[in-house]
Amino acid sequence: MVDCLAYGNTVLAEAFVEGIEVAISVCADPLPRALPVVEISPLGGVYDYSARYTPGATTFHCPARLDEMVQKVAQQAALDAHRLLGMRDLSRTDAIVTPDGQVHVLEVNVCPGLTETSLPPTSVVASGEHLGQLFADLIEEAIRRS
Repeated sequence: MVDCLAYGNTVLAEAFVEGIEVAISVCADPLPRALPVVEISPLGGVYDYSARYTPGATTFHCPARLDEMVQKVAQQAALDAHRLLGMRDLSRTDAIVTPDGQVHVLEVNVCPGLTETSLPPTSVVASGEHLGQLFADLIEEAIRRS
């Protein structure tokens, strides 16, 4: 905490939430819709920088190995966050699902990655869509807006 205060007078502290980490991508082409939930299972137990960016260090399950109703709640939370924050085109919501099925939103990413370890492409493939076509549709939507 002392190290945090070296940067300013305000510190955000959050409670630790035990559970399964998931990511839910939302795309709007043109209406926002949630893609399948990705369950994140780091082989070392902790989803840190190394687990995130080292191919093979984390197993991704899509759709997530969660109850269907819990997945729907997670998707709705991502859609709600996307709309509430005024997102458009593409976002990714990271969350923790507790053992009793509660979804705790951690953050919303406005520019999710598209690398071999990124989560939106995993969701797109699981949805049966083609990543190139999805982005073509998003580009067309952006052109229509301008």
